[in-house]
Amino acid sequence: MAVPSPGLAKSGTVRTNGSAQALAVPKPSSSIRAVISLFEQKSRTAATARVLVSAVSVVVLWQFLSVFVTNRLIMVPPAEVAKALLHEAASGAMWTNAVATGIAVGSSFLVSVAIGVIVGLCLASSRALSLTAGPLLAALNSVPVIALAPLFIAWLGLGFASKFVLVLLVAVFPVVVTTETGLRATDRQLIEAARSFNATSMQVFSTVTFPFALPFIVSGIRVAWARALVGIIVAEFFGSFAGFGFAIMSASQTFDTARVLAYVILLGTMGLLGSVLFESLEQRLAPWRHE
Repeated sequence: MAVPSPGLAKSGTVRTNGSAQALAVPKPSSSIRAVISLFEQKSRTAATARVLVSAVSVVVLWQFLSVFVTNRLIMVPPAEVAKALLHEAASGAMWTNAVATGIAVGSSFLVSVAIGVIVGLCLASSRALSLTAGPLLAALNSVPVIALAPLFIAWLGLGFASKFVLVLLVAVFPVVVTTETGLRATDRQLIEAARSFNATSMQVFSTVTFPFALPFIVSGIRVAWARALVGIIVAEFFGSFAGFGFAIMSASQTFDTARVLAYVILLGTMGLLGSVLFESLEQRLAPWRHE
């Protein structure tokens, strides 16, 4: 049996019984490697490309399923949903509902973030307070919002106040937990190094502890935004005369599946935009996390 020469081994061939056979070594083409490299980048172009590919894939799969599911109460084609969305925009109903939902969820979300950060700071600064208030906060966080919605509507009435409080309750807890966790997770060596340079407690907090906790806090804010959207829809199901939740409930009562899905897509878009915004905020405030 002949021993393959180094030249043949490098070229991907071996000689067996006097005949040369090529070793098939599959390699991705240059174009495929370029596409993969593009999707792995952290630039805005790569992020936009990933979102577009995901959206197109969902629409294609949706259209494929709608061909086989003929019951329009269960599945409607994307074209019908787009038509319903354009009809809502042309009639002005979509803008009225968007303003009602946007004002309620936006104002309540900002207040919940502020309260969550302050409460998290208080819990992180006092071990006794954390041990005392922690079980109560955990119990409140585990209560389903849908169980509280009728009570708050009875207490505060229909409209903005009840929606504000409900969204506040569901959005504040992730910020509290991540703020406390981030502050407690600060590297003790960094704190001791700052104190060795005679840094005051406020200087340690502003230059070491709080910057270290920022990625945790932003992650909690992202979760809070998603929960806020769920909370506003639940609140508008029960106690509102306008908003995305009200529109979804009205459409479901008339079995208008296309209109229901149109507003669901709008909610998903709001969630996506918020997630992208907070991710950009984290990259700006804590760039070392993305190096």
